[in-house]
Amino acid sequence: MAADVGGIQMNLRSNTLRVGFGVCILALISVGLGACAPQPTAGITCGWPIKGGKEVVNVAYPDSGATYFTTKYTLLPGQRLILKGTYAEARYMSLITYDIKGDVVDSLADVKINPDPGSKNPFVDETASQDPLQRRWTVNISPDIFAGSGQLTNQMSAASLGSVMMRVYVPTNPLPAGGGEQAFGSPLPEMTVLTAGGGATPIATCAVQAADPNAAQLVSLFGPATDDPPSNPVAFKRPSSTSSLYPNPDNTYLSSISRYQAGTVLVVHGKAPTTPDTQAGQSAATPSQLRYWSLCANEYIKPYPVTDCVFDHEVPLDESGYYTIVVSTPADRPANATQANGVAWLDWGSRSVDLLLLFRNMLPATSFTQSAFSVSPGSLATTTMGEFAPLEATCTTATFESGGSAGCGL
Repeated sequence: MAADVGGIQMNLRSNTLRVGFGVCILALISVGLGACAPQPTAGITCGWPIKGGKEVVNVAYPDSGATYFTTKYTLLPGQRLILKGTYAEARYMSLITYDIKGDVVDSLADVKINPDPGSKNPFVDETASQDPLQRRWTVNISPDIFAGSGQLTNQMSAASLGSVMMRVYVPTNPLPAGGGEQAFGSPLPEMTVLTAGGGATPIATCAVQAADPNAAQLVSLFGPATDDPPSNPVAFKRPSSTSSLYPNPDNTYLSSISRYQAGTVLVVHGKAPTTPDTQAGQSAATPSQLRYWSLCANEYIKPYPVTDCVFDHEVPLDESGYYTIVVSTPADRPANATQANGVAWLDWGSRSVDLLLLFRNMLPATSFTQSAFSVSPGSLATTTMGEFAPLEATCTTATFESGGSAGCGL
């Protein structure tokens, strides 16, 4: 596999690491000052130094239901990272490798991370023990591994210069911030660097995880333009691409762009797919149509910040399983846009920047054929999603107050 940056190519499978001057400069930004020198520890000072999320570093449209932990590396020929961890007590977890541009190299959803001998995967087996010693896994990461092979062997491909990110969505018993157990109730995976000669160097987990000071710069440098006009009429469609934004292949997104008008609200209405309610004690392996869905209000401007999100079990449903979500500024919020009235509300955010709504669908069941995954890139959600398509309308605050979503045409 090869990646082109500024006209200089890195051959990720060559016998020697060929990094041109331009790429080395990017490495200094992305990985650290020692990125361009051979190091037995793959340029890693300590494991999982970077924590991401709305409250930590608000870039690349993060979902507020998720926390992101990242380690950047420079893998020399023959080197590999070994991760040994405990399955998170959460709705979802995954491991994804990225190149320095923020494009996916390889990924392992929780259901594809095979357990160690004597352990069970709680995302596959509802009978899995709560004992951490029986919820263990091991994953190998190397540029010499063919992408996708981890589905059977817990091996992941990697860019020679890149990062590995662990995502955790909706922890069952979140812990206060601090230390290696923050956000999901289990220690962060242990990390070891192996060399071609068989040497093993354990990497201690960082005592504290913090924001990446270069995240906004990298995302702005490689991220897509924000010059699409507002949707007219407002409608969700599947984006043509989410590359260079550290995307999650287990999610597919629907999006729409709107411009603020004083005294108006944006209303989203549709049938809610079923998801496991892990916060109420259900197993993440409980059969459902999706693992997770959410709606987020974002600013349509680099470095792509999120303003507000609601995820599935935060959204009230009517007796037929339909939701209504209102997006507005606090000043324009209808009096009946409350949980007590069966309505979820999202803060519009900045009035001077266009609003980008992102509707996420994660890991649909094979039997569920009306998820966002069924929509062709660039097509409207209504083409294939049926009653599960999120519909949109704009109306005045007063109209919603008097007639709800039906009064606004939904």
